[in-house]
Amino acid sequence: MSSSENNPRNNRFSSAVILGAVFAAASFQGLSSGALAAEKKKGIDVEIPYEATVLKTSLVAPLYVNEASGGMVVSDGAGGVYAVTLSGKSTELVGKSKLKHPAGVAVAPGGFGTAGQVYVLSSGDDPGGSCEVDAIDKSGSVSTFAKLPDAGGGKPTDCRDLQFGAKGTPYAGKLYAAVSGNSTIYAIDASGKAAVFGSYDKPNAWELTTIGFATGNDSKAPNMMLVGMRLKMGGAAKLGRIGVVGPDGKLKDDPYLVGFIRPSGFGTSPPNWGSYGGVFFIADAGKPASDEGGIGDGAIYRVYKDVPRPYASNLADPTSMKFIDGKMVIADPAIKGKAGQGGIVVISSLL
Repeated sequence: MSSSENNPRNNRFSSAVILGAVFAAASFQGLSSGALAAEKKKGIDVEIPYEATVLKTSLVAPLYVNEASGGMVVSDGAGGVYAVTLSGKSTELVGKSKLKHPAGVAVAPGGFGTAGQVYVLSSGDDPGGSCEVDAIDKSGSVSTFAKLPDAGGGKPTDCRDLQFGAKGTPYAGKLYAAVSGNSTIYAIDASGKAAVFGSYDKPNAWELTTIGFATGNDSKAPNMMLVGMRLKMGGAAKLGRIGVVGPDGKLKDDPYLVGFIRPSGFGTSPPNWGSYGGVFFIADAGKPASDEGGIGDGAIYRVYKDVPRPYASNLADPTSMKFIDGKMVIADPAIKGKAGQGGIVVISSLL
């Protein structure tokens, strides 16, 4: 696992932010949760010398984000899939009338069918229906690319992430879909044939959130598949972890990292990303903001000496995090404190 040396100015938020938080706690202790939520949404706190901005786009509730040529592709909880630039310009790839319940999105690399083809994991018209992988053509038409078979705990419901295997790893050449309803990851080949890669429902069933890959120089799991997961139990206990899944689809006994509520995204920063180049970051969605009166406890952590340390806070429900063109990009469908009032957060180095 990569890490950087501690820098005093990077290990604290500004004094103004700290004093503001103390004042808010003292002044509003007796107010309703709704008023607290309104006060909470002042902005995202992030370590200096980095800054966080929320892009102004046409999306209502960004769910999953992935890299694409010239920017990113993003699924919207209100329906539809969009191409979005890092300046916030959004272009509809498929509208919500044609794709009502999209989840993970991915863009085909060279060597997998047509390079640049956009794929999306979706349950069609039924939010509780079986997940399938759809292809979006340039005209905005949607067609079924791969049907996912029943496995593990049953039907492939509760669609989550979609990722291509990282180049240079044993997972390359396949598209991987994470489905939480039956705790299963599927591997799909270029012909659209889907097979169970691994089911993780015994002896305990796991909620799956996101798929990623460690870098080749990672000290703990070089070039291995990493999976965000949480035991399917109630409460806000820190039952979430990042697991390691081998090329055989088996979950390793030793997790990559533990101690999260609901890890929803992770990745290694670019080598030149300010003071924290080559550092592993994790997004934790925490408890749903809708259950907390709009007060989100979503956060970003950076890893230093194998320990996750706070990096950014005051997010609501971050559902996806990627490094795209030298910036950290986060999809948060409730960044304004309420489900359906989301945004795409971009964190940049000021150095």
